[in-house]
Amino acid sequence: MTSTSDFTITNIERWRLNVPFHERCAHTVDIRVPGWSVVDLYRVTLASGAIGVGETLDNYTWGRIEDDGATSHVGDNAMELMWQDSLGAGLQMAIFDAVGQTAQVPIHRLLGVQHREAVPVSWWAQDMAPRLWAAEATAAEANGFTTMKVKARPWFDIEDQLEAVSEATSNHFQLDADFNGLLLGVDQAAPLLRRLEETFPVLAILESPIPQDDVAGNAALRRKIVSPIAMHFGSPPVMTAISEGVCDGFVIGGGATTVMSQGTIAGQAKMPFWLQMVGTGLTTTFAAHLGAVLTQARWPAIPCINIYSHTLLKEFEVTGGHLQVPDAPGLGVDLDWDAIEGFRVADDFKRPAPREIHTIHWPDGRQSHYPNGSYREEFLAGKLPGFLPGVRLERGLDDESEEFDRRYQELFG
Repeated sequence: MTSTSDFTITNIERWRLNVPFHERCAHTVDIRVPGWSVVDLYRVTLASGAIGVGETLDNYTWGRIEDDGATSHVGDNAMELMWQDSLGAGLQMAIFDAVGQTAQVPIHRLLGVQHREAVPVSWWAQDMAPRLWAAEATAAEANGFTTMKVKARPWFDIEDQLEAVSEATSNHFQLDADFNGLLLGVDQAAPLLRRLEETFPVLAILESPIPQDDVAGNAALRRKIVSPIAMHFGSPPVMTAISEGVCDGFVIGGGATTVMSQGTIAGQAKMPFWLQMVGTGLTTTFAAHLGAVLTQARWPAIPCINIYSHTLLKEFEVTGGHLQVPDAPGLGVDLDWDAIEGFRVADDFKRPAPREIHTIHWPDGRQSHYPNGSYREEFLAGKLPGFLPGVRLERGLDDESEEFDRRYQELFG
């Protein structure tokens, strides 16, 4: 018989891991989001003997807690604590896992009434050359995914990219594109997006094509195109987004309380959403439990799990674009502890920041060189022309060769 005292936290540990990126996409991810390889694994032990696990990405996750703050919760009741988003991603996840194990119920039973037994989940790709998007899409289909969300950027030819993906995938494969506002305004966005819609059936949902705070512009754009528009929940304020008709659905992420609250509002408005919770198999599974109980979690979740060389789990399988929601107690997963031990690093480990060379090749033959990704701000400010046919970006990381050093010094001094 389980008692209240069984839920007392007796120990909290943090292990820092450096999980390598998959060789297929490391060339891009190592430049764009290198810190995402650094994962803090939390282990929470309860008086029941249950050990819950969770993870925080050191350089990305929505929230984290310092070590002294985490260990201060030893002696607290986990059931009273688990809904506090201030715990940060990894500690909150681990507490939910431990509570579920102790209560002998899966996490989705702690969250609410199960609405679906399998949740849609998407592949993810950064801004890449057309052939690399095609390679990612091919890998996605080979691994059971039916959708891929990409970063659409003005320094690549979007039509070449979409054509490459279309040629590489089956007719039912779909691509969702996140522009992060880089189409700037409805006057630029509408004609381009209409042309893409007419030419490439693979294109599905569009995230933030123009800045989200442009309420009138987004409402007008939505009337001019067919594809659904997604926006991050809360910008503009959700009641404005709903009443002004600026989007068709949302991007939702954060802690359990935040996700359940925002997901419930989306449910009341009958507006679908993506769950965007980035991490390895642990975060992906936690997102699956949340998606299982939220009625409008109908768009594919975005965990970015495919960028990692290992899921940290012994088993992980996506079939028909869906991930089965575990029904075992807690998270309901079996971790690969041998792999985890192999990825373990010092508690204060940080990824080094090597030098970079970014070169934009313009259609007229000109080249623009940058030591980092600062050109994004120039595109956002309208200082550089975006989405030109034939434009492409070339990137390089310091390989410690004399040739790279010479080139870097020539360009930037």
